[in-house]
This record gives sequence, structure tokens and C-alpha cells, in this order.
Amino acid sequence: MTINPTSVTALADRPGLGSAALASSASGAADSSSATLIAVTPVDTTANQAFMNKWSGVEALMAANGLEPAALQNQTSLSAAAATLAKYQQALDSNARTGLDAQAVATALVSSMQQLILQRPDLANAQFDFQSDNGTIKVTSGSLSDSDRAWLQNLLNSNGSLVQAVQSFHNDLVGGYSAWANADGNPLSKAQSDAISKQADGLVSFMSLFRQMGASSKVPNADDKDIYALNGAKIDLTQDPGSAVGFLSFMQSAQAVANGADVAKTPVGDFYGAEKFNIFEQSLSSPWTIRIPFFPSDATSLCVHQTA
Repeated sequence: MTINPTSVTALADRPGLGSAALASSASGAADSSSATLIAVTPVDTTANQAFMNKWSGVEALMAANGLEPAALQNQTSLSAAAATLAKYQQALDSNARTGLDAQAVATALVSSMQQLILQRPDLANAQFDFQSDNGTIKVTSGSLSDSDRAWLQNLLNSNGSLVQAVQSFHNDLVGGYSAWANADGNPLSKAQSDAISKQADGLVSFMSLFRQMGASSKVPNADDKDIYALNGAKIDLTQDPGSAVGFLSFMQSAQAVANGADVAKTPVGDFYGAEKFNIFEQSLSSPWTIRIPFFPSDATSLCVHQTA
């Protein structure tokens, strides 16, 4: 995108003219008596550079994800472009919060999984997943009986912190979508908002999302080193968190690397705090990757409605 906020006449060869340019007459006379003063808005190079500095990072993020901000095309006013950019930034910021939302979901889920193992040890290794469902949690499973699935669903919905975290995740996805539509100049109607909210409900399955987050960390790296928590447990973020036992083990590894409380054992020695990062951060796998790009379909050249 090119911003040309002033359409300024070049003044490089006439320094000191300030806000007016001296133009020669049509006859080409150099005599100042036949010259005409033409008012020109001076270029605010500082403001223009500040805008481009901010825009360049947002542009890179959008371009890396195939996002095409329609309302920013062919902008000629710096102030209008900045205001529109702020609207798109709001959409990106709302979407980016889903990383912290996912962390809140995982943190709240720990107590429910501990409770499951105590109350129903027969389900400790049962595979399941769950989604947002109109303000509640819906459990899905290809192996649980209907009665066991219903029991687990009730268990998760009895965890108020978990339900709230799942709803926050959902709201930030919808908020990002809505803010983008608004920035495009196409605000959603009530019916459209309801439809997008319903679509967002089934967009993400959380155990699958955690699995993807762990896999993107590439820890452990088979050709690098073995990494252990300080209590001696091997750290493996690529393990399957799709059961109560698997999830709690996954979270133990995630917490260890988040705190830098790990030791890498290599042929040349042990290195403490070798890995320290938060797997729930959106940009872990790539600094320019939007983990869940949920935006209007005409905002992108790519298919963005992905289910985690």
C-alpha cells in the first residue's frame, strides 16, 4: 500500500519556500513578475515516517497470513489511513488474545482432569475433546459411551472458571471477526453476528488445539537433546493431551518450560534452563503466524476458517 497524503509539488530545487512553491508562467518566463504563487501543503515527514513504521509491522503480519485489508487500499489521507489502520489493529489484537485465552482454558482444565481421575479412574485414559457451545461446553468423543460423555460434559460445565475461559476465547474470536468487518466498512447485523458466533462455537476443539501448540514447540527435538523437569520427569510437549492423564502430563511439561525449570542432558553436559517459553503464545511457531485466523472470507486470499 502506498500512502500519498499531500500530493506535494517537488520542492527539492527550491529550498526555503516553505508552504508555497514558485511556479514559472506558461510562457516559461523566469521573471518573478510573471510568476504565480501556488499554495502547497508541506510534507510532515516525521508523521509520515511514524505512520510507515507502525504500518510496516502490521502490513507484514497481514501479508504473512494472506490478509487483504480492503479499506486501506488507495488511501490518500494520512489521518484517515491511520484511523482505519487502528480499526484493523483492533481486529488483530482481539484475535491475538486467544493465545492467553487458551492458556486460561488449559489452566482451569487441570482441576477438572484431576477430579476426573479421582472420581472416574476408568476414564483416566479415555480420549475426548471439547468445544464452546452457546455459552456452555460440549464434549465430543469417538470412544466414550453416551452416558460417560454426558458425565464428563457435566463435570466440565460445573467448573465455572473453565466455562468462563472458554467463553472468553469464543468472544475474542468473534470480536476479531466483527472488528475486521467494521474496519472494512461492512459492520455485522444482529443476524450476521449470531451466525458468526455459532460458527465460532465449532471452530476450535481445545484438546486438538493444545496438541497443535505442543507440536509447534518441537520439544523434545529428537536430534538435539533430552529435556527433563527438575523433578526428573521427561519433558515432552509433543505428547497427546487428549485424555486426562495425557493432558496433566502435557501441562507439567508446559509449566516446566514456562518457568525455565528444566535441564537439557547432552553428550557435553547438562544445561539448566535450556528451554524457556510459553507454548500458548500465538507466535511460537512463527513470529508472523496467526494461530487461528478467523476473519471475513473476503479479507484473505487464503482459506481461513480452520478447525483446530
